Amino acid sequence: MLLLHILLPLLLAMFTPDSTTLLLQKDIEKDYRLLQGGQYFISDNTSSSPSLRTIESDLQLFQLVARVDLSSADYSTSTSGRHQIKKWKFQEGDLKALYQIESTVALDTTVAVRYLDNKAPTQQHLKNTFRFRTYVVATTSAPDRFLYITEADQGLILYRMDIRQVEMVYSKQKEGLSAALPAFIAEIDHLVTQLPE
Repeated sequence: MLLLHILLPLLLAMFTPDSTTLLLQKDIEKDYRLLQGGQYFISDNTSSSPSLRTIESDLQLFQLVARVDLSSADYSTSTSGRHQIKKWKFQEGDLKALYQIESTVALDTTVAVRYLDNKAPTQQHLKNTFRFRTYVVATTSAPDRFLYITEADQGLILYRMDIRQVEMVYSKQKEGLSAALPAFIAEIDHLVTQLPE
């Protein structure tokens, strides 16, 4: 029994993710699986015919970032409102910093829903919790060169690569996502401009 008390904490430590771990690769794999099995519309501000193949190609660039050796980076954490920010800062090279921002958004609102039959709008109560993870890649040329937002249950929400922005609109959305998303993205955009150097 004493041996179990000694080994159990060691085993738990081995299987518990390190809080300093960049989770981008794990999120990319999860999001790709969800994309393969779901129905969605892709909005791409640089292409009139985006597809899963173009997303696959773009995700390979994010995977390169996910595989960056973080051992020489300076790691720090901070909090800004409901956002937990993890930062890996690099002293040399074009890659300046990687940010992993974890945000929990609790939605509890009533929205007016208007139907096509022109009846008076009805009130719909929306209540849900969203767990977003945002990744920001800062380079010497741009503080937000790449940005990737995912939601724990829904999957990939959007990503940006320089001026290119790709957004996912799912046919089966997590309830309330479309109500929570605009304010959250505006909040993240503001937060990104305030990220510490």
